Amino acid sequence: MRTVAHAVCCMVLAMTLLSATERLSAQELPAQLKGHGGPIKSITISADGERVLTSSFDYSIVYWDISGREAKIIHRLEGHDAAVNDAVFLPEKSQAVSVSDDGTLGIWDLEKGELIYRIDAPLDKVLDVAVSPDEEFAAVARWDETVRVYHLGLQKEVAVLKGHRGNVSSVAFSKDGRYLYSAAYDGQILEWEMETLQFVRPIHRHGWGINSIALLDDDRIVYGALDGTVAVASIEKAQRVQDIAKQERPVQSVKVSQDGALAAFGDGAGIVQVFAADSGKKIESSEVTFGPVWDMDFVPGTNQMYHVGLDDFAARWQISPLKLNQNIAELPRRFQIRDSKDPGELEFQRKCSVCHTLVEDGQNRAGPTLFKVFGRKAGTLPGYKYSKALLDSDIIWNEETIHALFRDGPDKVVPGTKMPIQRLKQVDRRDDLVRFLKKATNP
Repeated sequence: MRTVAHAVCCMVLAMTLLSATERLSAQELPAQLKGHGGPIKSITISADGERVLTSSFDYSIVYWDISGREAKIIHRLEGHDAAVNDAVFLPEKSQAVSVSDDGTLGIWDLEKGELIYRIDAPLDKVLDVAVSPDEEFAAVARWDETVRVYHLGLQKEVAVLKGHRGNVSSVAFSKDGRYLYSAAYDGQILEWEMETLQFVRPIHRHGWGINSIALLDDDRIVYGALDGTVAVASIEKAQRVQDIAKQERPVQSVKVSQDGALAAFGDGAGIVQVFAADSGKKIESSEVTFGPVWDMDFVPGTNQMYHVGLDDFAARWQISPLKLNQNIAELPRRFQIRDSKDPGELEFQRKCSVCHTLVEDGQNRAGPTLFKVFGRKAGTLPGYKYSKALLDSDIIWNEETIHALFRDGPDKVVPGTKMPIQRLKQVDRRDDLVRFLKKATNP
């Protein structure tokens, strides 16, 4: 009976998503979107299924064309000073909105590939952004326990919504744009009225922090939590009404297809599960990568989705008929090498390799290449966008200054830098790292 039920679910999925004229085979969609230089934090696919936005740890957003067999980069959008955690379309305006670890919100012209404006705010992580249906407002989830609302036409912040008692992780607008919903590490989903920009009531209190929410319809919100719970809360009843799944690892992301027929969640162990949005019935589940699934999105009109995480590419997953493990990345990743006999190389892989390469033509990553870094004045490598702190610095990189960087931390050595805080307190480990860098960056 279970096999029959599974087959019926697959048939329903195929009938829901695909018509004879709409279906795209797996071979006609790019298997991977390669172009970032660091882990990818979010992915959003356009309503026509031909354009994609990915945001990355490498401080950039990439605007893609996936209408052919090979993915093409239309524009690389750079303007944030830290990891970009989310980017979404403003389809009526040919624009995009993005948020970053630097606390800012950016508005982009997708035709020109240019930053239109950037709204600065206190330096706290901003994890998520949602745009109202009329594209007038953007709401963001911040790590200062607030939800902030921006008027996109006026290009300014219009409200700071306070009510959570923990870092806010996710936001979503109601279908009619009258209400805003937010979720946080305090385990609460709160409701806000957009006309007054005031708190209305709690929709649900979960015992653990909530990482992600999405609206299934006018009344139901699906959420994923730190304790591995995926469940549905009713807005009208202000209570949990359905359990979808319970994972062994934290649920990192939830997503609903644009036609509202399907929903999915990704967890910290690389598992993605797709379920019917109306009934909650499981349709398919698979391990699609090693490590967390930070985001995913369905390709409209197809039986496929893309997912993102620790890898510097987005990978396609064919939902039905299922192709198991077709996109799992090769291990070890560049920052996960474990079999080197050189302790300095191991320190580089753990501390530096996500952001930096060692070769002259290093790929676009969060930091500049370290090729021939010894003897170089800080902030002088052509083609890399440095922070003002490094541009104004008089530091010359050598054994002494690199030792200090990892002994005291970038925030102490170069206050105002966008370099992540990394410290190595053990002298022997710093010695190993500096020795390896001196040899590897000047072969």
